[in-house]
Amino acid sequence: MIRAWVVDAAGAREAPPHEALVAFTEDRGAIWIDFCQETGDQATRLLEGLNIHPLVIEAMSSHLHRPKVDDYGRYLYLVLHAATWEDRHPVLHELDMVVGERFLVTYRDTEEHALAAAHGVLRRRPELLSGGAAPLLHFIVDVLVDQYLVINDRIADEVDVLEEHALEDPGFHTGRDVMRLKRGISAMRRVIGPQRDTVLALTRDEFRAIPAEMRPYLRDVYDRLARAGDLIESFRDETASLLELQTAMTSNRLNEVIKRLTVIATVGLPLTIVTSFYGMNFQFAEYELKHPWIFVGSLLVISGLGLWWFLKRQDWL
Repeated sequence: MIRAWVVDAAGAREAPPHEALVAFTEDRGAIWIDFCQETGDQATRLLEGLNIHPLVIEAMSSHLHRPKVDDYGRYLYLVLHAATWEDRHPVLHELDMVVGERFLVTYRDTEEHALAAAHGVLRRRPELLSGGAAPLLHFIVDVLVDQYLVINDRIADEVDVLEEHALEDPGFHTGRDVMRLKRGISAMRRVIGPQRDTVLALTRDEFRAIPAEMRPYLRDVYDRLARAGDLIESFRDETASLLELQTAMTSNRLNEVIKRLTVIATVGLPLTIVTSFYGMNFQFAEYELKHPWIFVGSLLVISGLGLWWFLKRQDWL
């Protein structure tokens, strides 16, 4: 699917892609072309109509890149990543953008909240594109960072829940959930770091497509992205501590089980000796002949209780 917008003196309107391309070529306004799950020749022809380098066209369709920014003079090639929360772990989606002075091209394989929000707001706020593509770029990146902060809140909730589960029942399922969350955090960490550097480059380098008045707004986005990165680092440490806590809890639980089994075996040892000794063909002495089983039973009780009292006094129980 391809959606195109044209912003001129009459305002913002959605138009067919070829009409938007003609408007840009005739210098009748700024345009935004959004490709979603589009792999056909039509996308290639449209991008070639904007004089986009073939390497950029090929890179946009591959979706195998880390966040980066490449300066082609007349335009920038940006790779960013959006994030969604699915099945208790974050899922990352690549978003490729070509940013010129009067045009913006976005390329993605999935529906993204940031671009859906931009489509929804552009008709009401044509100034996002009328003065150039940089304000619309800022809006999209700003929404992407907001998604990161929302996911950080979800991760914080997941960590709290897993901590409670680890304290209550340090079992296998808790460890599996911790490892799945840890992998998701590591994936976000690998993306947020380079993405933070990419946004920082937009605030520092003098790119032709980014006017100077937009840099303070991008610096604000960078600050919030840096905060999201710091939170991810703290969650990474917390999940590592959570695994260590679970290991320690499991070890302590095993030690308690072994301790109880050892006490049972220790208390039962003299009982086993007495019963095995008197359980054989044994000739009782004269003082044992009157009530032999009472004697043996008393001996069992005294030996068992005596050993239990000794262990209790030594604080081993």
